[in-house]
Amino acid sequence: MLNRPAAVRGLPRLYAGRVAIDPFGQAEMRYRALLGDRRRGSLDPRSFRAAVRQLRVVDGEGREWSLGPENGVWYRRDRDRWSEAEPPRRLVCGRCGHHNLQRHSYCTECGSRLARAS
Repeated sequence: MLNRPAAVRGLPRLYAGRVAIDPFGQAEMRYRALLGDRRRGSLDPRSFRAAVRQLRVVDGEGREWSLGPENGVWYRRDRDRWSEAEPPRRLVCGRCGHHNLQRHSYCTECGSRLARAS
C-alpha cells in the first residue's frame, strides 16, 4: 500500500487514487445532501448537527474549518473561537496530498496531473 499523507489517507477510496479534489467543495456537497435529508424528515435535527460537525476540513496550513449547521457558512477556528471566513479553494493532489491552487493543472509539489472529478 502506498504511504499516503494524512490529507489523502482519510479520503474515501473513490478519491484516494489520482483524482484531485477540493475538500471544501466535497464538504459543501455533503452538507447539501444532509440538508435535503433533514428537510425530508429522514434526519432529525440532532443527528443533522452531528453529521455536519463531521464535515470539518483542515487546510494546507493546518487551520480547521467547519460549516455552520444552520446557515451553511464556513467558519475558521482561530485559537479558541470560530470566525466566519471564506475558505481557500485548493485541489488536493491524489498522489502526494499537496494542496494546489484551483488554476493549476499539475501538482506544484510532485508534478502529477491534477485530474478533476467529472
